[in-house]
Amino acid sequence: MTRAQKHSRFLPTSEDFRYEEFPFYWLARAHRIYNHQMEKILKKLGADVPTRRVLLLLQNHGTLSISEIATHSVIKLSTITRIVQRMREDELVQTSTNVEDARITDVAMTPRGEKLLADIQQATHKIFVRGYTGFTEAQLKRLSQDLERLFNNLADD
Repeated sequence: MTRAQKHSRFLPTSEDFRYEEFPFYWLARAHRIYNHQMEKILKKLGADVPTRRVLLLLQNHGTLSISEIATHSVIKLSTITRIVQRMREDELVQTSTNVEDARITDVAMTPRGEKLLADIQQATHKIFVRGYTGFTEAQLKRLSQDLERLFNNLADD
């Protein structure tokens, strides 16, 4: 049996295909419900999903360029540039010219951004606790590894 035959029921072009077993079906549904729940909570805090993503990245990395933020947040560069500008106006981040390359804009979180992120983390904690119910730490690690592999497979062009 070839690899293509072995995986045929996961291919939408196959006669054996069942959408209930299609990983992308579940990815899309999980992503949609996750975003919906996040948006509801973040709206109450005067924030949104992209703002949360930027703040989390800055918390983990300190200072990042706008293009690095775009890459890791999975948001187009032009869109993330507008988001960072809005966040700067809201005093959540500060921007500066990179000392090694003046074409690069560096972004860092402000104390106001740190406060908002702490509020966001507290308010959204229950989403992750619910989402991870029934998973062991090993299963969550494996899920992340499998999704990373899926991403890398698709990213290889």
